[in-house]
Amino acid sequence: MKFSILIDMLFDLLSKRKITAAYLAEKYQISPRTVYRYVDLLSQKLPITVKRGRNGGIYLSDSYRLPVGFMSADEYTAAINALVSAYANDPKPCFLEAKRKLSAQLKREQKILAVTGEAGSFFIENIFPAFTEKIRILEECIRNGFLAEITYLPERNNGLISNVEPHALLLHKGIWLLYAFCHTERAFRLFSLSKISTVLQTDTPFRKRPFEWSDALDLCPREKQIIVRLAVAEHAVPTLRERLGVEAFHKTKDRWFAELLLPDSEATVYTVLSLGENVEILSPIHLREKVRTAVQILAKKYK
Repeated sequence: MKFSILIDMLFDLLSKRKITAAYLAEKYQISPRTVYRYVDLLSQKLPITVKRGRNGGIYLSDSYRLPVGFMSADEYTAAINALVSAYANDPKPCFLEAKRKLSAQLKREQKILAVTGEAGSFFIENIFPAFTEKIRILEECIRNGFLAEITYLPERNNGLISNVEPHALLLHKGIWLLYAFCHTERAFRLFSLSKISTVLQTDTPFRKRPFEWSDALDLCPREKQIIVRLAVAEHAVPTLRERLGVEAFHKTKDRWFAELLLPDSEATVYTVLSLGENVEILSPIHLREKVRTAVQILAKKYK
């Protein structure tokens, strides 16, 4: 019973962002004291704020969403279809409400949160001046509507010089990408900035073509995502929060933990290693074993 109430309270907060203890007490026929006990349990994992008194309530941070990858698209669809069938057999309002919430979450995951790129809205500093300069030039091409001439270095080519119409810059899983219409291929494509050796803003204007952010996302390589659970030494929490974000951390029984959604790839092994000796992988086990193997190989190289 407690678990089902906690799950329902979570979905209430996701949909309404603010609810009152009185509303929850009446809904579940429990005391306000029990409501706050349940809220305390949820706040160990979620960014929840409680304001008491007049105009108070229980708030969930607007920045919080169920983790992308909480369920796969197929799992969301299966759950939604199951709720439709359940409602057909037993028309309870809760089935429709659960379907609505799952459908909203699925649509949310399919959207892209994009920085507009307007001048002055953000600042990028990079330790490699040439890389930062590429971003600056391409941003100017996007803003002013001028063709860019780039030299691109794919894996099996000495370099291709092409004129492109830059439309957007994307930071996808830590990799900078240019979404542009390529005159050579006569189609939109993604270019990794790390493989662009030279870039030149031309004097040739172009008219921007209509596109959706989802068009660019569809061209991004797809990787299976995994939830990585870490135990974190308390003295390292302030430093790692700067890198991973406060929402990744929670404290249980005087111990600190972090949860990250990362690609299931070799790159994640070295991402975790870069966090230093103050973290320990708790799960998944296969990532823990990969890190162990990588450490052993590195140790042999530096004897």
